[in-house]
Amino acid sequence: MPPLATPTANTAFAGLISVVAPLYNEAETVAQLVRRVAAVMAEHNYDYELILVNDGSRDHSWRIMQELAAHDRHLVAIDLAGNYGQTLSLRAGFAQARGEVIIAMDGDLQHDPAYIPQFISLINEGYDMVGGAKAKRPEGPIATALATTAHGIIRRLSGVQLRYFGATYKAFRSYLVKNVEMLGDAHRFLGALVARKGLRYCEFPIEIHERQFGQSNYKISKLFYVILDLFILRFFIVHGRKPFRLFGLAGLLSLLLGGLLAGQFLVRSIFFGLNIFDTYPLEFIFSLIVLLGGIFLLCFGVLAEIGMYIYYSRPTRTPYVVRQVASFNK
Repeated sequence: MPPLATPTANTAFAGLISVVAPLYNEAETVAQLVRRVAAVMAEHNYDYELILVNDGSRDHSWRIMQELAAHDRHLVAIDLAGNYGQTLSLRAGFAQARGEVIIAMDGDLQHDPAYIPQFISLINEGYDMVGGAKAKRPEGPIATALATTAHGIIRRLSGVQLRYFGATYKAFRSYLVKNVEMLGDAHRFLGALVARKGLRYCEFPIEIHERQFGQSNYKISKLFYVILDLFILRFFIVHGRKPFRLFGLAGLLSLLLGGLLAGQFLVRSIFFGLNIFDTYPLEFIFSLIVLLGGIFLLCFGVLAEIGMYIYYSRPTRTPYVVRQVASFNK
């Protein structure tokens, strides 16, 4: 695993920076978040836009976001027509973003905007993706062991050598996340989804602050969904564009094995007088099941390949609905 990067003092950046933050019932934090981001951007003379995505909040978050956007030319507020979760909220923000660099962060003040210059410094060094790795884990020994194991599994399955996948706080060159297909809880694996051969990525340590307001939306039950998502992550990374290679290979091996087993029974029955159903009934039935399983896998592989062609050739459709967009010019 590569060592954590050390940002240099080179924080100047001439392009537009888009900061994307999903919010759910964060009425107490949204104004403070906008002020903190604005202070950092003004200090370093960054040209920026802050995109806040209201993920179906039930409090006054959206009303506050509208009021702030009406008086701040840097602020864009998106109101989703329902609660879609953090992954699709980020995806909606990425679609709206105009910046050359996109920084994703949580909207609950656990991610300190003061780290933004360090992200930009590493982007300036030529990295395509920069992640924030949690510097310390105050959760306790059991949670720490579970998290360490989970990150190790993600590294092995994805081939992406990041220390910490869980934090949303990351910076990307915009072309990496503009068209990424994120569903479910894929934001946890966004670093693995966008990383590919030849991509330059690194991490540096950040401190995750305790929540000042509200309650965490994360529960231990989500761990089981993360484990399930790991399997689909592996499939998409390795076989996502060529699923027939996976199902076709398994089907071919099953077809050959079942054919050999059933074939030798038939040959012995025809030429050597073997009574299959008196001597090897279960073995013969098993060989037929393996044979039919191979045919099924081959057919399924063809259908999966057709599905991939349809998926990648379809017109752009989003799995979320935007109710309203508020900004200084609207």
